[in-house]
Amino acid sequence: MRNPFLIEAADVAQGRNATGAFPKIYVPNERHDERLGTALFREQGTALKQELKEKGALLFRGCGVNGAKDFEGVLDAVPFENMPYLGGAAPRRQITHRRIMTANESPPDEKIPLHHEMAQTRQPPDYIFFYCETAPISGGATTLFDSRAAFDLLKLVDQSLADQLETQGVRYTRVMPAITDPASPIGRSWQETFLVETKTEAERVMQGQGLRWQWLDGDELRTESPVLPAIRLDPVSGRKTFFNSVIAAFTGWNDTRNVGHRAVQLGGGAYLPAAVFEQFLDRARTEVVNVPWQVGDMLWLDNRLVMHARQPFEGPRQIYTAIALESE
Repeated sequence: MRNPFLIEAADVAQGRNATGAFPKIYVPNERHDERLGTALFREQGTALKQELKEKGALLFRGCGVNGAKDFEGVLDAVPFENMPYLGGAAPRRQITHRRIMTANESPPDEKIPLHHEMAQTRQPPDYIFFYCETAPISGGATTLFDSRAAFDLLKLVDQSLADQLETQGVRYTRVMPAITDPASPIGRSWQETFLVETKTEAERVMQGQGLRWQWLDGDELRTESPVLPAIRLDPVSGRKTFFNSVIAAFTGWNDTRNVGHRAVQLGGGAYLPAAVFEQFLDRARTEVVNVPWQVGDMLWLDNRLVMHARQPFEGPRQIYTAIALESE
């Protein structure tokens, strides 16, 4: 059977990781192939999912995915287990009833820093997916960074900090508003964060997630996570990964309620050494890949391997997203 895909890298900036081109880009080898769209991914999905586990990031362009329903249909056709957005910080809107949401709806002049989706929770998703409904006039690229390379870079910058993160883990502190604040990249209300309506329901969820909490004036909520791993092992490559939300918390958890530098601590209680971590961030900026969007693009990320970020943009930009667990 002929391969319905052709790798094409001419119109998208690519980087490289240990597995080759990053992200790996697919377009159909015949634009009018009758097997495009959901049918194509139902046929090829298992093989593509396996490749995703190795590459970390796959971009599909012109593959017959047109709108939120098609996007959801593709994810339903491939063995990805749907996961609710429970515990996430980003302000979002639900698009389809079951699994498609908007990407972070913070203001367009805000840069969303690198992070693994929901790595500040006990159960982050294994996969995250994006679909471009409306491309911006300028900017708005999704930035990618292979977390295996990130750990190697951190060791080069400061072996001691890498060791501390690996042995101690990290703890995250966040204050949530009573009503979602769209001006903040972490402005999701505690009701929407925990998918509840009352404080009692929220406390039940927080207890199940191992969180400590404190109710503040104005019905705001301060939470403190349990100590969570900051370095994990990729079972496919055997390499260690910088799997956490440390960059996002340190650089981006800033609003009227939160101060990023104090939002994350080592498991032993110390704050990150700012000068060393800034040096790591400076080096990381030279190794990321910025993926510009075209309408109809679909980007799959193995959330365990790849961090993502959002660049500021001008003009309307509508990116849909969904998260998933590893199916049995």
